[in-house]
Amino acid sequence: MLRIWMGRANTGKSARILEEISKNRTPALLLVPEHASHQTELDLCRACGAGASRYAEVLSPRLLAGRVLERTGGLAGGTLDAGGRLLLMQLALQDTAGLLTLYARPSRRAPFLSELAELCGELIACRVLPEDLGRAAPALEGMSGEKARDLSLIYAAYLARLGEDGRRDLLEKLLENLEVSGYARDKDVYLDGFTYFTAQETALIAILLREARSVTVTLLGDGGGWEIFQQSLRVRDRLVRLAAEAGVPCRAEELPAPPPRSALEHLSACFFGPFRRWEGPCPEVKTCRAESLFREVEYVAGEILALVRSGEYRFRDIAVAARNLDEYTATIENVFERYGVPAYLSRRSDVLEKPVLSLLAGALDAVAGGYEYEDMFRWLKTGLAGLTDAECDKLENYVIAWDIHGAMWVRDGDWTANPDGWQEGFSPAQRAALEEINALRRRVGGPLGRLAQGLRERPGARGKLEALWEFLEELDLARQLEERTARLEELGQLQRAREYSQLWELLCDVTDQFADILGDAPMEAEEFSRLFQLVLTQYDVGTIPASLDQVQVAQITRNDRHRIRVLFLMGANDHVLPAVQSGTGLLTREDRQRLLEEGIELAPTGMDLFQMELSYLYAALAQPTDRLTVTWPAAGLDGSPLRPSFVVGRVRTLLPGAASEAEDAACRLTAPIPALELAGGDPGGPLWRYFEEAPRWQSALAAMDRAAHMTRGRLSPAAVETLYGRSYRMSASRIDQVNSCHFAYFLRYGLRARERTPAGFDAAQVGTFLHYVLEHATRAVMDRGGFAQVGKRELERLLDQVIQRYMDAAMPGFDGRDARFKYLFRRLRRTVGTIVENVAEELSVSDFVPLEFELGFGDGGKLPAISLRTDGASLTVVGKVDRVDGWLKDGRLYLRVVDYKSGKKAFDLSDVRHGLNIQMLLYLFALEREGAALFGREVVPAGVMYLPARDVLVSQSRNVSPAALRAALDRELRRSGMVLDQPEVLQAMEHSALESPRFLPLTLGRDGSIAKGVASAEELGKLGQYVDKLLERIARELRQGNIDADPCGRGENDNACTYCEFASACHFLDADGADHMELIRPVDPAEFWDHVELTVREGGKEGGRYGN
Repeated sequence: MLRIWMGRANTGKSARILEEISKNRTPALLLVPEHASHQTELDLCRACGAGASRYAEVLSPRLLAGRVLERTGGLAGGTLDAGGRLLLMQLALQDTAGLLTLYARPSRRAPFLSELAELCGELIACRVLPEDLGRAAPALEGMSGEKARDLSLIYAAYLARLGEDGRRDLLEKLLENLEVSGYARDKDVYLDGFTYFTAQETALIAILLREARSVTVTLLGDGGGWEIFQQSLRVRDRLVRLAAEAGVPCRAEELPAPPPRSALEHLSACFFGPFRRWEGPCPEVKTCRAESLFREVEYVAGEILALVRSGEYRFRDIAVAARNLDEYTATIENVFERYGVPAYLSRRSDVLEKPVLSLLAGALDAVAGGYEYEDMFRWLKTGLAGLTDAECDKLENYVIAWDIHGAMWVRDGDWTANPDGWQEGFSPAQRAALEEINALRRRVGGPLGRLAQGLRERPGARGKLEALWEFLEELDLARQLEERTARLEELGQLQRAREYSQLWELLCDVTDQFADILGDAPMEAEEFSRLFQLVLTQYDVGTIPASLDQVQVAQITRNDRHRIRVLFLMGANDHVLPAVQSGTGLLTREDRQRLLEEGIELAPTGMDLFQMELSYLYAALAQPTDRLTVTWPAAGLDGSPLRPSFVVGRVRTLLPGAASEAEDAACRLTAPIPALELAGGDPGGPLWRYFEEAPRWQSALAAMDRAAHMTRGRLSPAAVETLYGRSYRMSASRIDQVNSCHFAYFLRYGLRARERTPAGFDAAQVGTFLHYVLEHATRAVMDRGGFAQVGKRELERLLDQVIQRYMDAAMPGFDGRDARFKYLFRRLRRTVGTIVENVAEELSVSDFVPLEFELGFGDGGKLPAISLRTDGASLTVVGKVDRVDGWLKDGRLYLRVVDYKSGKKAFDLSDVRHGLNIQMLLYLFALEREGAALFGREVVPAGVMYLPARDVLVSQSRNVSPAALRAALDRELRRSGMVLDQPEVLQAMEHSALESPRFLPLTLGRDGSIAKGVASAEELGKLGQYVDKLLERIARELRQGNIDADPCGRGENDNACTYCEFASACHFLDADGADHMELIRPVDPAEFWDHVELTVREGGKEGGRYGN
């Protein structure tokens, strides 16, 4: 006999089953969906007592298959899990290679393999045969027919492979063996909690109708014509026909819903039903809008704690559900742990993110994909590849710098490029660093190269597995995992320790199954890598609940429909609840409709699937007995605004008395850790004082108090000594950094933080190249008597020789660089040629001649370091002058300092006032003091000049005249700086300086007088004292531990922060605490010299950092 009990939620269908089983005490079998079996067993025991197992049992269809096959011996052939089915699908595709038309090309892609396996599983569940698809194919038009033909071939091959060695679909085996086993004979069979039945499950019911004493099926819904229940009505009609075909009497009964006695029951009755408002109070239902997903989860955690502390509920009385649970999982785990809410989440994780399998996947992808950066460091960073974190960082820095990829990882020869980028030659430290990097590369490249060789040379799947295991054995992975598991157990992290054990077992099981199914099937290395990883993704690492008293967190599609006292329904957003199904796999909705017209019915899609979504929602809303809270975030993870689902409006309309809330910080007061974080925002406030009364929080409060009063503005004396030493030594180029922003200086030279950058031809490398060529080309010309003695062709030849020497020394592997790099370098060669020609023209009309190149101060240079001591702090400055030019007059040597400037920075008095760009001045005044010993003459400072040494681009029309082009180039290469105002010195620098200066940084007035770019000897003398004051200030600020974020700048878009590599770590905000912008305002020469005079006279005690 077949009985169909149909009713809405909470009409007592499940309770009636349990009551009947308990009353009859006759053999009974209760079939439920897989995810509901555990809870149903508990319900059965509560209803029937401890002896229930003597006459009744709860099984899912798959568990029933296992019991039946144990009796009949059908398990002997084995069954396949999801990974095994994928492997069989791979063999099926190989079997049909050359026969497919539409799917011939995508048949090797991993997503296609998964979709095929899923579709074949659906075809089996719907009891569709390959012949059915083949027969329907000619009747279908266009692409649908081609799909059906190809799928029939693949499906037939898959079934053939599935039938080998007794491998069959588990439910198909059940259908074949159920009657033989007699397992259901003369039992009362109940099917409860199913939304619909597949063809396999329908066939199972047909057998049960013949075998069982009675079959009872419960369905959710009523006959009121509501759209949500149409699927249930169709299932009911199908079961009625099935009973008639079997000649079994059938009785369909609709269980009436009792009148609602509470707001929750009213919501369940009317949400999908006749509209009626609940006029009474409804404190048990509320909705809540949260600003974000994180705040939403915090609100729920706080509410849960409040309910438990009321004494009315335990954690196990509460459930949290969401349709898009995957988006919530990580946040729920984090927030619930902080709030102290125990929870059990039933979810699927990506096993390839676990270190063990990430190592495997990365190594396989590296071999198959050509040793690309992401793949290599995916496995190297797992901590299981034989490298420490520090070693991995060193290797990664080099790989990023030199764009290491491809066979460069596994070739025999060592890497030869400088670890610090494009440079001429190697220092001993750089040589040692390169040797260490090569040793690390050999340590990882050896095993990887042998893996690649094994995957390449061993043709079959089994041979490739052997190569993979040899790789893992070479890494000694088993021992590493044992040690890591033991370490985790010692730390009390038992769940993570169990996870490592499970992952190792999973790896062993997968490789065994891989070898068993594929055997010696031919396979390329790339195909092996793809398939092996795809199979791994079919498994999950199980977690064991740590406590019975936990909040249950689940997706509403896995609702087991048992009653729960309190439910929090999260993520109630439009297009999320209910979900809108976007895709249907390989078969489109149109394909499925055409197959249905040919008599081939597949799983529900379209409106049927949407109705199932609505039924999931309905079941969730009907689940709580005491309280229901519906929440939603107003913004997505990316900050985009989100709308609430229609569910929110429907709840508010049906229950106008339901509370409507917006989350606030009050939820954080329910747990100590969030409340403590909240107290930290108001030190000394009421919440802070509350925690002060509890001894256990004293240390945390003390730490928060220290942090609240900390700024980045000062380091302790001990920290200063640790980072910078007792005396401060810096290069002249560092002075700009410390004066442009103390915090950036601290990060770069105190913490020694470095941005990872490739060794491309960026601005710094272009500058290095241009500096080298200008120095060595000018030196070579001077060795031949000067530019007046060297013709243009000879100059070009010398220039080519210098460039080639640079390439040999600093650019190994140039021929292997990409086309764009070579193009940029060719352009730079033309640029440096233009600059050298310009320098040749300048020096040919000048009495000043280059005397020194790269003249060093300290560190073994020809001149001593620049040193000073003030207020107990000593500062030593070292550096090199790009070029020193001199002119001997009346026994006195006039010197000018020339700095090759690769950027567009020009000499500016406002910069000098703020201590910026004083490097040349520092060198000039050091030469004044120390130059006599070097040159044997009295030295007179003659000035400083920036020579533009950058990639010069001039925008001109194609038919521009040579004169116009030269004028444009002169403008680009015009020097900037400050020179001595004595006419004879200016004419010695450039013969036409007083009439029409082409090279010198002079501006002539209308009357022919010099209006800009010069300084008197007296002014230069005071400027030297001013520079000394600046150095003294730097020494004092370093000693005082100043690390203020105080960038210099001319405005919001032109300041030290604009291109700062530390912006992401600094988060500078002007006027926020000690953060402040040091504004560089323009100054005219008169104002500048007045400021210098005042600073020198008052000893540098002006207000602010640099005075007003």
